[in-house]
Amino acid sequence: MGFFDLKAVCAVCGDEIGLNRFQIAKKEWICPSCFKKCGFTPTTQGIRQMTSESLKQIVGRKEDSRELLKTFTATKRIGMMMQFDDNQELWLINDGMMGGVKNPTIYSYTDIIDYELIENEETITKGGLGRAAAGGILFGGVGAVVGGVTGGKKSKAICSSLRLRITVRDMNNPAVFVNFIKVDTKKSSFVYKEMFNLAHQCVATLQLICDQLEAEQSAAAAPSGLSAAEEIKQFKDLLDQGIITQEEFEGKKKQLLGL
Repeated sequence: MGFFDLKAVCAVCGDEIGLNRFQIAKKEWICPSCFKKCGFTPTTQGIRQMTSESLKQIVGRKEDSRELLKTFTATKRIGMMMQFDDNQELWLINDGMMGGVKNPTIYSYTDIIDYELIENEETITKGGLGRAAAGGILFGGVGAVVGGVTGGKKSKAICSSLRLRITVRDMNNPAVFVNFIKVDTKKSSFVYKEMFNLAHQCVATLQLICDQLEAEQSAAAAPSGLSAAEEIKQFKDLLDQGIITQEEFEGKKKQLLGL
């Protein structure tokens, strides 16, 4: 179906649409309403490579987020950047003006895989599930990470960009970003210092969540009061479920057998 065909069908909602439409993969189209539901803007890249199935999943997640937003109660706010609901173990990135919430995607704590704080396209620090915050030390009440894997490199006096990249369990959008600085800013300025502090508060909070999740997973997987054979069987069940790897299973088996 070509662009100049007067009518088409939206591949997401199935409604009939006219010339006001957007092309996606396989020469299909989506309507302006579904385009907006996906959170797209005229500057969004890669729409023509997206399939109708992936767009339906995006719309579904957005609709789920709108429902979750009704009960979302922030127990922790980090500037105008992020909010966390510790009671429901949910978090979001503010998407409105001046830290407002307009049409965000709400994620569960368990959606977090790892994170990376990037300044001037160089990694300052990173961490996540199964790893400590790399290249830094913790300090202060907020546990901000200082130092970084770029330690030893000459620091520039100007910061052109400072952003946090969070990898999440979402095949359609596996990386989400929190932008702190997007224009040239002197590192000696109040603005830089404030944004830097907020960035590290976000980093510290994400690492605490990852540490908590890892502790819960370890506690759930740890057998107690069982014979070596029973423990091996339980770890074999975890292997079969894909919770641990073959290498982890073999290591635990040798440990239990005293090999």
